[in-house]
Amino acid sequence: MSAPTRFHSNTTGLGGSVFGNHTMLQVLQQTAGGGSYATLGRYIVSALLNAASGRTPFLAEATIRRMWNDLLSLGYFEPTVGIQWDAAQIVTYLRSTVR
Repeated sequence: MSAPTRFHSNTTGLGGSVFGNHTMLQVLQQTAGGGSYATLGRYIVSALLNAASGRTPFLAEATIRRMWNDLLSLGYFEPTVGIQWDAAQIVTYLRSTVR
């Protein structure tokens, strides 16, 4: 059996240390609350799984990683030049991609 995948790792490409050593599954299983990063983390895990399984072919894994990493490093994600999304706006978008 392989080791669980950490949220912040080279495997996922998700930077920072918001979730410490939590695994992807632990982040996904968090209960509501915990602030915008906790909520976004759950949606990032779900979006990565959906993209990897082909459920959202219009949303690339690289874009999902960039959403998280840009938010941490820049304070926003820019889906289009001049448009800046915060964590709540990213969550709203990712929610719209769930089938």
